[in-house]
Amino acid sequence: MTMLPKSDIEILSQYIDDENGYYRLRVGRRVHYLTISSGVFDDDTMCRPYLLIPKLPDLPDSPWTTMVISRDKNGSLTSTTSTDPLPEIQTTWHELRVDVLKLERTRRFRSGVHEVQYNGAPAIAKIACFQWDIARIERESWAYSIMARHHNQHPNESPIAPNFLGHLTENGRTMGFLLQKVNGEPACIDDLANCEALLRRLHRLGLIHGDVNRYNFLVDRISGSSIRLVDFEHAEELDEGLARAELLSLPVELAEETGRGATVIL
Repeated sequence: MTMLPKSDIEILSQYIDDENGYYRLRVGRRVHYLTISSGVFDDDTMCRPYLLIPKLPDLPDSPWTTMVISRDKNGSLTSTTSTDPLPEIQTTWHELRVDVLKLERTRRFRSGVHEVQYNGAPAIAKIACFQWDIARIERESWAYSIMARHHNQHPNESPIAPNFLGHLTENGRTMGFLLQKVNGEPACIDDLANCEALLRRLHRLGLIHGDVNRYNFLVDRISGSSIRLVDFEHAEELDEGLARAELLSLPVELAEETGRGATVIL
């Protein structure tokens, strides 16, 4: 069987806990997922792609999806591959699909969130790096579908959130989405009235945001203080009690100065 050249391997995402290291890696135009048991390699190797890649076992040049790497009782590396399909986003309402590997990443905000170049302009790519991220991306895609449907019906109203540009795919499966990049700064207590009005508009659509920290309101002061809401990972269907609590929390959230909820740019 032909093996994949290690010189072509790029680790796109990694997450390491006490039991396993999880890796999302690109080889050519395909993406594969590795799980490596704790103790297979030393901690430095598990954390540093340039140390890990040379020590990986040979990776078959075939359409496998996942590989589990461990050591047998004699200490030799063993690996098991699977071709089982990976979970994907089911709320696929937009007509556009974009291969995530074709986007040029220009900035990393946090795991699974990058600024990219799309059609010659900056955009925001948000993806499920691993299987446990699928649920939050699913929820956010659902929330955007509701806002997009409302905006299509009422095109003269200002948008509540950035424009949803399309779904992102990897090996053909939907695992993220692409957003318009909105320039702005976090809201402050002086923006309370405008933030409250925007949040009430969201509630009228039947949605709870779920995380109304000041960094999830982006204020564009250059173009007349327009505001957009972002990060709908905790969105829910409307509950009147939760809606009231969300509105009541705004003064404290907008006055918050500790940086809780802020994006760390890497």
